[in-house]
Amino acid sequence: MISPYFEIKTTLRRRAGDEHQRDHVYIYGLEMQGDGEVAMRFRPEHRHQHSEASLTIRVDDSNWVKSGAEYLGGQHLVSTITTRGHTDWSLSPVESESDEIWLRLIRSGGTVTVAHADDGVDYTTIASTYLPGGATAMAGIASSHAVSESFWDAAQDLDIEIY
Repeated sequence: MISPYFEIKTTLRRRAGDEHQRDHVYIYGLEMQGDGEVAMRFRPEHRHQHSEASLTIRVDDSNWVKSGAEYLGGQHLVSTITTRGHTDWSLSPVESESDEIWLRLIRSGGTVTVAHADDGVDYTTIASTYLPGGATAMAGIASSHAVSESFWDAAQDLDIEIY
């Protein structure tokens, strides 16, 4: 079952060691009640260290996966953050001459696979993580700012498929 596209302001909680944080984000996407895929082409402008737009699958405020393009130390990176009570963060270098990055999250049962490509075709898996399978989730784009016309300058070609 697919509900219409939505925009919602919500919370993503993170915990690493003794540090607890709450991020308030906007998610634009679909409700995912089972397996599915969310993919998008990003044209990151890298005005800030952290990405302005990321792909996410969010079960609740303590169980979510988010992946986006970042620029750190002069290098293009794909950042993946997984939270299931505690937070894991990983960075993968992107070796590409292109100024675009394609990201894809695939949810199958309790597994979410994170992949990137520089051409939108040949994806490389960079992470595989757990989220509660069968639980209804929000899948789409997460942004620290409300969706506006300028938002789509960096994030394009959103595609969400529910299996």
